[in-house]
Amino acid sequence: MDFIRRAWLFTKAKIGRTILLIVAFSAILIFVLSGLIINSAANVSIDNAKKSDGATVSLSVNMQNVIKEAQNSATSSSSSSSSDTAEAGKRFNIDLPTISETTAEKIAKLDGVKSASFTYQAQASASSGIEKVSTSSSSSSSSTDTQAAGGFGGREGGMGGASQEDFTISGTNDLAASTSFTDSYKISSGRAIKASDEGTKNVVIESTLSSQNSLKVGSTFTIKDSNDKTYKMTVVGIYTTTSSSTESSIQYMNTMYTALSVANSIKSTTGKVSNATYSMENPAQADTFVKAANKLVNDSNFQVSKNDQAYQNVKSSLNNVASFARNIVLIVAIAGAIILALIVMLMVRERRFEIGVLMSLGESKLKIIGQFFFELFMVMIVSVGIASAAGNVVGNVVGQQLLKQETTQTKTSTSNMQGAPGANGGKTEGQRPSGNAGGFMGRAGGAIGFGQSASEAKALEKLNIKTSVSEILLLVAIAILITLIAVGLASIGILRLNPKQVLTN
Repeated sequence: MDFIRRAWLFTKAKIGRTILLIVAFSAILIFVLSGLIINSAANVSIDNAKKSDGATVSLSVNMQNVIKEAQNSATSSSSSSSSDTAEAGKRFNIDLPTISETTAEKIAKLDGVKSASFTYQAQASASSGIEKVSTSSSSSSSSTDTQAAGGFGGREGGMGGASQEDFTISGTNDLAASTSFTDSYKISSGRAIKASDEGTKNVVIESTLSSQNSLKVGSTFTIKDSNDKTYKMTVVGIYTTTSSSTESSIQYMNTMYTALSVANSIKSTTGKVSNATYSMENPAQADTFVKAANKLVNDSNFQVSKNDQAYQNVKSSLNNVASFARNIVLIVAIAGAIILALIVMLMVRERRFEIGVLMSLGESKLKIIGQFFFELFMVMIVSVGIASAAGNVVGNVVGQQLLKQETTQTKTSTSNMQGAPGANGGKTEGQRPSGNAGGFMGRAGGAIGFGQSASEAKALEKLNIKTSVSEILLLVAIAILITLIAVGLASIGILRLNPKQVLTN
């Protein structure tokens, strides 16, 4: 073990050279560790996103079937009455189907459901104590008001030709469980609509609407349906948007959330829902749940599907970050091994006389190589400690920068999709419908994943960079491998030496 003692003595004697080696080795290991922990953090974020975004199933209108049936109906009607000019000018209408609340509740009773949220929309007009938010009281354009109130897809009941009403009434059994609400809005005063509100005239209104009409929690006002039947509503909550993209839209300002019974009464129906959302306890059960739920629905105009668009978006972005991190580890490790090998080679050239003397005294070449290895191994131990302390800092900086770039690219792609003709019904981004009040185009946009959900934005907001024992152990293994490669490459010259050549030269 004398070669270990010589390695220690040489390391102490050449302190300047040792410090330079520590600096070089530490820099290499810091970036290796940064790559390891960024990769690990990205994988953890993907798993967390799967638990949240990947655990939602929706019961919604199968728009492809509905539109196809409407087109066939319009074609048949046009063919049978082609001579009738009035009929030839008839508008193309789509009546969105509904499903019974009983069926939606049966699905909610299937195994694995954590919570369920049902939605049913209607339209109502102001009667007394309230006036809608209009272009005269907001910065929105008149075209926005027209579209929001009853333009293309503005009403649940049809497309084109629908009369304009003052308010969209969105009935729900549990507003806090509705992702279309929680992704864009929050309760700023009072409470949300819940199951116990069924049969009451309680309502949650938007903050601008409440301010304009001097309404607060506990206030009352009256609305009426198309048959002039009045409903005296009591404010139990006030909501506000959390998304800047809807701040100029009159649409969400004139949307009220009530119990399902209110929306059903306004539309003269009983126990109907237009869509439902189910939160799963275990994401892995979602596919099985979808199959069982579709059997209960048994209606081609409705479909039960797993909502994993947000998860797929997050997964794609974080996979790119993780892939880049793995590339960092690979490239830095290879480059580090080459750099250290060159440094050790230079050290060997300077110590040829020392090597010759040791071999002439009978020291084996293996022990001489072992001495160089332990010299670099001691440097490695100190460097691992430095890298472990600094890895979190560098990893956070690099990781957040990578995530910021990836998020920016994702938002740019999303904006391009939204800005394309027909992507959101011709509206600008600032007028984009959201939530349950989006009409046909708003609901279609949400269905195919336009925009980022709150959970998606949160998942992409920050990586949880944290050094764990597993990363440290992997770093040590990589550091030892780099040391072995560096010393191994440098040892090729030592193995070819003999004492006579070294001492005579």
